[in-house]
Amino acid sequence: MKSFIKKIDRRLLPDSEENRLAPYVWLIYLSIFYFSMAFGKHSGSEYLAATLGSIVFLALYFWAYWLRGWNVYKAILGIMLLGSYFGTVTPGANVFFVYAGAFCCRLGNPKRAMAGLAFITLSTLTLSWSYQLSPYFYIPAIMFTLMVGGVNIFQAEIEKKRKQLLLSQEEVRTLARTAERERIARDLHDLIGHTFSVITLKAELAGKLVDKDLPRAKGEIKQLENISRDALKQVREVVTGFRASDLNDEFAHAKFTLESNDINFEYQFEDIEIDDNTNKELAIILKELITNILKHAHASKVSATLSKIKDRITLEVQDNGVGINTGDKAKKGFGLKGIGERVEKLKGTFSISSESSTLGKGATFTVSVPEESLS
Repeated sequence: MKSFIKKIDRRLLPDSEENRLAPYVWLIYLSIFYFSMAFGKHSGSEYLAATLGSIVFLALYFWAYWLRGWNVYKAILGIMLLGSYFGTVTPGANVFFVYAGAFCCRLGNPKRAMAGLAFITLSTLTLSWSYQLSPYFYIPAIMFTLMVGGVNIFQAEIEKKRKQLLLSQEEVRTLARTAERERIARDLHDLIGHTFSVITLKAELAGKLVDKDLPRAKGEIKQLENISRDALKQVREVVTGFRASDLNDEFAHAKFTLESNDINFEYQFEDIEIDDNTNKELAIILKELITNILKHAHASKVSATLSKIKDRITLEVQDNGVGINTGDKAKKGFGLKGIGERVEKLKGTFSISSESSTLGKGATFTVSVPEESLS
């Protein structure tokens, strides 16, 4: 039963909606409309219209949670139309205007939200004046629209500030990790310096013993080989740890950046050993792709995967946004052009697809490079 409810919930609300219980709780105010219809004298056709209108309202209501920015006005206008129609039937229809006002906070910024509230208020007054509607309709409609809408706008701004603060804290932690890596790098430099000093001394001693004590000289040379092999192994292990952190940090940073803009981001990557140059280039490419999605995609979901297929490393980023023109013009933008140049330098391939993906309609960016950098 729980899995069924969860499945329905996933259908009704996007994954980016954090407080998933609230949208269902707010539907309790729809009872105002039903009580108004129940205790009024209405015809059978009006009751049928109210039933159908409720279904349309629920569709618009949950659709509004999937929209982003300016597109939310579509659901707001739809709800207002329902309120305008049923306002001539029962005063309880004023609750539709309150719902419309509550969604204004999702229009993108406070200026748009306040303009939306002003438009709803003006529309309510115009409707009431045109049809001579009861004060029981327009007074609560205006009062609660401004009250609920204003509170939602305030809370939305607080939530944005909270997410920005979390992002800033994560950036501070990233800087701290960077400083720690630099400290370790200095320690590594000292270690390598010591190793090379030992190798130099051993080489000098072996050179002196070649003519005097050949077996001992061979032993010193053997020790030189062991020391150099051990040093190379240690350097590879340490550098591998550094390599993984760069791209890993960029994935984490992308998650915080997207989710602070109400975009759900999921990522997964295999534990792959990547050379330092390729790691840094892929991290920059991922950053450019995320920036491009933020600016142009209007997406609500983004996913990224890093995998190894045979001797090639593949980075794939998908979104469910508006898609992209896959012709030559698509790669002429500064960001995508820069990605193409970086991939070319790595002797790899870069492709863009606007066909349906696992996230639905949107764009898929695929970068495939050799396992080791050839640049």
